[in-house]
Amino acid sequence: MADSVGAFADGHDALLSALLDQSHECIQFLDRDGRILFVNREGARTLELSAPDALIGAAWLDRWPDDGRAAAQEALELARGGRAGRFSATRPGPHGEQRRWDVSVTPIDAGGDARWLIIARDVTAEFIERQRVAAISAEMRHRLRNAMTTATGIVMIAARSHPECQPFAREIGERLATVATVQDLLLDPARDKSFAEIIPLLTSVYGGGKAIRFGPLPAVLLSDGAMQALALAFGELATNSLKYGALKNGRSVEISGTTDGALLHLTWHEPTVFGASRPGGQGLELIDRLVGASGGRVVRETGDGHLTLRIALPCK
Repeated sequence: MADSVGAFADGHDALLSALLDQSHECIQFLDRDGRILFVNREGARTLELSAPDALIGAAWLDRWPDDGRAAAQEALELARGGRAGRFSATRPGPHGEQRRWDVSVTPIDAGGDARWLIIARDVTAEFIERQRVAAISAEMRHRLRNAMTTATGIVMIAARSHPECQPFAREIGERLATVATVQDLLLDPARDKSFAEIIPLLTSVYGGGKAIRFGPLPAVLLSDGAMQALALAFGELATNSLKYGALKNGRSVEISGTTDGALLHLTWHEPTVFGASRPGGQGLELIDRLVGASGGRVVRETGDGHLTLRIALPCK
């Protein structure tokens, strides 16, 4: 394996060079003109340097392919202006394979002489995993839409020979269409997840009008993970209410929310008396796990024939 190379002298600089060689990240120093002064051992390996000395004095920007050079140039210009720059780009690896890099460019003061610290981290595995998850998510949205469309078609066909059932069939079709809309919204990473927009859509599937009443709903954005956790928690709460609680008994559920800037505080309140937990029942524990995994918390209050559940989730 190649040794680190560059303009480091004995003493403290030699110690620094030895320490940087232990890093699994590609670390380079540039002079004020953007030419390479130093590269650590991992950097030499990932750059396929058979003769590391040849790299010293080379223009750092020239090491990037055409499709990544503009982003590298922009990050370097930010560093020249005194701010840290960052970008992601693809570059061939040691065996010609395409590898994804997350790169930071940070200005440093070397005894009054401006220099730039480059730290590049190989994020190929994470990048491939994100692409895989995105493909699965797109396939899920496609299949869920098809499932909702098929279910609606079956209901409408069944109602054709029963005119008295057609209004009910249309209502079922509308609810299934709402389910498809909500699912598409939640699973699409490109869509903004507005709490005030999505919560009424979520709850409309389980009943409208007097069945679910809304208090204030702040128009805050939540991350994909937080909104999906919230949607799953609402699904569990609404299902429990339909099976055992207020919605089953024709009574209303009240939903409201506030925000303190960092956290969304959501309240679900219903007049319900729950019995002892069923053996193997995991609904409420599932809500705790889902919300907790997204950096939130759940507080449950029961008494006087009411259930109040308070969920706190980080805002985007």
